[in-house]
Amino acid sequence: MADIYITMTKALQDHWKAHNNAYPLRFELDAQTNKELVEGRRMVITTMNFKFEPGWETEFQGCDIVVVNDGNFLVDKDGNRVPLAL
Repeated sequence: MADIYITMTKALQDHWKAHNNAYPLRFELDAQTNKELVEGRRMVITTMNFKFEPGWETEFQGCDIVVVNDGNFLVDKDGNRVPLAL
């Protein structure tokens, strides 16, 4: 999970810098990557005794997560799919 979490966080920060703090439209993750992200986040939330907020598994840092079949992407504010290098 650490790799995908760090990669997604970096992609989000890069998007903010490039687009005047605008949020991207969403993250698109393949099923396996999404599963790993959810399992890792669940472990952290449970271990740290945090509250599970409704919908936590379908958003990341305020951005929606959508499961797709063809890779892992950040979809920028203009709808361009930017590959996430895992």
